[in-house]
Amino acid sequence: MVKRTLIFLGVILNVVACCARAAEGPAPLAFSYRSFWPEFGAMAQFRDAGVDTVCIFAANSDNSLGKPYCKYPPVWRWFGKYDFGSLDKQYDDVLAVNSNAEFICMVDLNTPVWLQRQLSLQGHSAECESFTMLSCACANPAWRKATGDYLEAVVRHMEARYGDRVKAYLLACGQTDEWMDYSRGVAGRTKTQAWKTWLQRHDKAEVPVPALDRIDRAAFENLIRDPATERDVIDYAQFTGDTVSETVLGFAAKTRSLIPRQRKIGMFFGYILELTGSRMVWAGHLEYERLYVSPDIDFFISPGTYGDRPMGGGSGFMVPNGTRRLNGKGFLHEIDHRTPTYNCNLDEYVSIGWMVPWKDQSETDAGLKREFALAIVNQTSLWCFDMWGGVFKTPETMRLVGQSKKLWNKYAAMPLESRAEVALVVDPQSARLVNDQNPLVGNIYQATRNKLNRLGAPFEVFSFNDLARADLAQYKMFVFPGLFEVTPEKAAILEKHVFNNNRTAVFAYAPGISDGKTLDAGRVQKLTGTAFKTKGVNTVKREGWTAVHAGAYDALTPQALRRAAVAAGVTVYCEDAVPVYANEKLVAIHMARGGEKTITLPIACQEVKELYTGRMIPVTERRFTYTFGTPDTALFEMIQ
Repeated sequence: MVKRTLIFLGVILNVVACCARAAEGPAPLAFSYRSFWPEFGAMAQFRDAGVDTVCIFAANSDNSLGKPYCKYPPVWRWFGKYDFGSLDKQYDDVLAVNSNAEFICMVDLNTPVWLQRQLSLQGHSAECESFTMLSCACANPAWRKATGDYLEAVVRHMEARYGDRVKAYLLACGQTDEWMDYSRGVAGRTKTQAWKTWLQRHDKAEVPVPALDRIDRAAFENLIRDPATERDVIDYAQFTGDTVSETVLGFAAKTRSLIPRQRKIGMFFGYILELTGSRMVWAGHLEYERLYVSPDIDFFISPGTYGDRPMGGGSGFMVPNGTRRLNGKGFLHEIDHRTPTYNCNLDEYVSIGWMVPWKDQSETDAGLKREFALAIVNQTSLWCFDMWGGVFKTPETMRLVGQSKKLWNKYAAMPLESRAEVALVVDPQSARLVNDQNPLVGNIYQATRNKLNRLGAPFEVFSFNDLARADLAQYKMFVFPGLFEVTPEKAAILEKHVFNNNRTAVFAYAPGISDGKTLDAGRVQKLTGTAFKTKGVNTVKREGWTAVHAGAYDALTPQALRRAAVAAGVTVYCEDAVPVYANEKLVAIHMARGGEKTITLPIACQEVKELYTGRMIPVTERRFTYTFGTPDTALFEMIQ
C-alpha cells in the first residue's frame, strides 16, 4: 500500500512538474553544430566537447553566390523521384564520427533548376524560382504542390530510417533559405491572380498590381506612405507577406501531421530588427506575428545581427525576443561569426573574404563568450555554424566551446525571467507604411537596437500588439522608434498600458503621423508634446508619464537614451557604454576596452561568481568591482 501511494504521489508530482515547465515556456532544444560542408574533423572536436546535436542541410539548390550549398548529390531529382541514398549518406557519415548524434533536419524547399524549367514548360509562370522570387513561387499552386510532395517524402523517409534521432525539422526556403522574398513587388500571372483573390477576400475593390515606380517611392519625405493615396501599395505589401506566411503555415501543418508531437518544427523568420534597405517591407518578414501564434511551429532562428558584431558591439537577435517568449516559442541563436581561422574560399574562384573576421584569439574568446552568454541568459538554443570550415579551429576556441556547453547545460533551461526595465517596441503595422528604399530605414530599428546595446543596462524587444497582453510591470521606459501609425485602437492601448505609473516613452522622427487613414504631421505634437522635426531631444512631462521625442534619428544617441533611462529610474549596471544581458540569476557584460569597473546589480546579493573563471567577488550594497580584459565578456551568477 505504501509503495502504491509513493508511486501515485510520484505520478502527481511529475504531472505538476510538467505543467510548471509548460507554463514557464519550452526548454531549449539543443546546443548544436552546423556546417555547409562535411567537416568531419570539426564534428569530432565538437563530439569531444559534449556536442551531440548536428544540423544537416541536404540541399538541392545553390547559394547566393551561385555555388552549390552541399557537397553531396541532390536528393530531389524529378517529380516523385528522390535520391535517398544521398540523403542517408549525409546522416550516416555523421553517425560514423559520432554514434550518439542527434539531428536537426534542415529541408531545402527551394526550387531545383529542373523544376523551374518544367513548371515553365507546363504552362505555369516562369516566376517560380523561390530563392529570388519567393512570393511569386508561393503564389504558384503547381510549385506548392511539387514542393509539398517533396517535403512529405523527406519527412516520411527520415521518420522511418532515423526515428527518434531527429530532434527537429527546419523548413528552409527563399533567399539564403531564410524565407526572404527578393521579388521587390514583381508579379507574374499567378501572383497577379492571387492579388485579385486577396483583394476579394478582404472586401477591397479590385486594383492593379502597383507599378514598380510607386513601390519605390513614398508620399511623405519619400519615407512614409499616405494611406489616403497609397493604400494599394500598403495592401500589396501585406499581400506579399501573407502569400509567404500562408505558404509557411501550410508546409508547417503538413510537417506536423507527419511527425510525433515531441519532434519540433522551426524556421528562420521575423527579422524586423535586421532587414533594412529594400528588405524591411518587401522581404515578407513583417507578417511574423501570424507564425508566432501558430501551434504548428515550435521555434524560430536568426543569426546574431550583422550590424553590431565587432568588439564592443552588443550583438542581438534579429527577431523580437519578447514576442516569441510571450507566445511560448523557442529560439535558436545562430553563431556564424567569423574567426581569424575561418575558410573564406568556396572554390579557387569564389571567396567571401569581404566578411571581416575578429582579429585574433582574444577577440574570438570575447566575441564567442558574448554570443554564448546571450543565448544562456535568454534560455535559447544555439548552433555553432562552421559554414565552410575552419571557424572553430584552434584548441583555445574548442576549449571555450566545451566550457560554454557545460554552462549552457546548467543554466539555459532554468525558468528565469528577464531583468530588463527598458522595452524596445517594434510595430510591423507601422513598418508597412515605410518606403524601404529610403536610406533612413536602417535608423528605425536596427540602429536603435544597436544604440540600446550601449545603454549599460538590459532591454527587451516587444511588438506593439504585445502591449495589451504582456505583464509590463517591470518596464520603466518604452522606446518607439517607428510608431508611425496610431489608430484610435492603438491610442487606447498606449493610454492603458504605457502612459501611466510615471513611465517614460521615447519617440523618434514622426510618431503618430498616421491615424490609419491619412497623414498629418500635427499629430506628432499631440502625441509627444513637441512638434514634428523639433531639433534635438525634447522631454515633456505629461499627466502620469514622460514623453521624450527626438525630432531626427541622429539626435537619438546612446547618450540621450541613457539620460532618459536614468531619469526613468532604470538600473544602470555599468557606467560605460556597453551591452548588458540579465535575467533573475545571471548578468553578462561585454567590453572592447577593459579595466576595473564598478557594476551595480538590480537586487541585493552576497556575492557573484564569474562563470568562465570561477572567481568569487563580494557584493556590497548591490555593487562590486571587476577587472575586465581588453576585450572581454564576463558572465556572472548572482548568489544570495
